[in-house]
Amino acid sequence: MACGKGRRPSQCAYAEASKACQILTARPVYAGQLNGHAVLDSAHFDEYRKILEVERPDVVLTQWPIDNHRDHRATSALTYDAWVQMGRRFALYYYEVSNGEDTLQFSPTHYVDITKTEPRKRAACYAHASATPDRFYDLQDHVAKFRGIESGYKRAEAFILQVQSPYQALPTIS
Repeated sequence: MACGKGRRPSQCAYAEASKACQILTARPVYAGQLNGHAVLDSAHFDEYRKILEVERPDVVLTQWPIDNHRDHRATSALTYDAWVQMGRRFALYYYEVSNGEDTLQFSPTHYVDITKTEPRKRAACYAHASATPDRFYDLQDHVAKFRGIESGYKRAEAFILQVQSPYQALPTIS
């Protein structure tokens, strides 16, 4: 782990997430869930929903629920529950993590061309140094190339739109 001496893993994760968000020109919002220790109970469902209510999103992207990683499944459940409790008022899209390794049975409905923005994606992934990106990024890139072949681009991200979502086109990435 590349957290540095004396730093707790959660401090490291927050710092890395902030750096990745800076690269992506995004603003981080934290739900208090820790890697390997995601909690699904009434209090956490309510807390997560309140975060989304404050944010008032038009579109939310979350992990596909059929996944080998427990935290990915938990995040998907928290997001889906918030979407239902909030009256399905934002478009809910699912994304794959690494098809075949974590994500299973993922058949996309939408694609976004990431050919020009792949270097920024890579930099954001590598900002999570404690997650050993050298170990996982190659698979991510293979999936992006495969989704690109599937959709007619050099590289693409793939998504599934949740049925009953208000239709929202995925944003163009620049």
